[in-house]
Amino acid sequence: MKPDFDELMQKWRKPGDKYSRNRLYVFLICLGFSIFIWFLVNLSKESVTFIEYPIVYSNVPKDLVLVNKPDTTLSFRVSSGGFELFTLKYLSRKKPIEIDLSNIHLTSDGEYFNAVIPTSQISENIIKRLSLSKEFISISPEKLYYKFEALSSKKVKVIPKLVLEFKKQFHLTDSLRASPDSVLIIGPKKVLNEIDFLETANEEFKNIDKSQTIKSAIALPDNASQIKVVPEEVEIYLSVEKFTESTIEVPVSCLDNNIKIKTFPDKIKITYLVALKDFKRVDESMFIAGVIIDKETTATKLNVEITHKPSFIKITKVEPKEVEFLVLK
Repeated sequence: MKPDFDELMQKWRKPGDKYSRNRLYVFLICLGFSIFIWFLVNLSKESVTFIEYPIVYSNVPKDLVLVNKPDTTLSFRVSSGGFELFTLKYLSRKKPIEIDLSNIHLTSDGEYFNAVIPTSQISENIIKRLSLSKEFISISPEKLYYKFEALSSKKVKVIPKLVLEFKKQFHLTDSLRASPDSVLIIGPKKVLNEIDFLETANEEFKNIDKSQTIKSAIALPDNASQIKVVPEEVEIYLSVEKFTESTIEVPVSCLDNNIKIKTFPDKIKITYLVALKDFKRVDESMFIAGVIIDKETTATKLNVEITHKPSFIKITKVEPKEVEFLVLK
């Protein structure tokens, strides 16, 4: 009885079994040679296969935008010898097929413009361009369909979206401002109707300690690949100053003029940050701190609200946040 493959492997693993190893080598060589012959025989036969090529479109008619999703590949059914087809399908570089839309015939359909290109009209040029000397049988799809829309435009506001990290004691003295503060967007009307504003790219800046102007690109939503933005970037001005911390005492009043109360304490302490250049501008009269009371309330304390403050300061703490009160008759 002839030893099977597992027995040969077990014997081959045994030290010194040179005879078994030689038999295994012969077996593997014969197996590889048989596969190679089978491969050559099959490649020598005439066969039919499909070969796909990517499509790229160029020269879209002026003032129009392509709004449908036309085919992105052409499939050629080709007959030839196996060697040639194997080379053509797996070894040759598939250059994208460029379809020029500049002279396409358009038909009006309401607010859209339609066009159709039978692939039979362009197949001969494509076959020559791709050097397909094999017997060409068919091409799929038989027609390429296009839908265009006239370009629309509108202006939208730009919102700066930056991540800013300042050095210690440095802060913005004003809100971020983009210049220009709006941009022109051009594209399909349906897409434009969904856009009310655009944000700048979400960029990060660290260790900021001075005023500066930053150029930032406009970020487009995921559904706006067909949109063109003019200009594509804006300048964002950062007004930066060194800040210091200070405190001020402000009297507490009742925000309802029809009720007279006395609070305990009658003043609160506000801690705030202010730019050094504005430090001397801060005055008690710029603040209004008050409480709101319901005549039927049973509470013993009221929350203090800061209803007015200078625009150039940043409040960090209010002490106390609640005050006791006594209604005066």
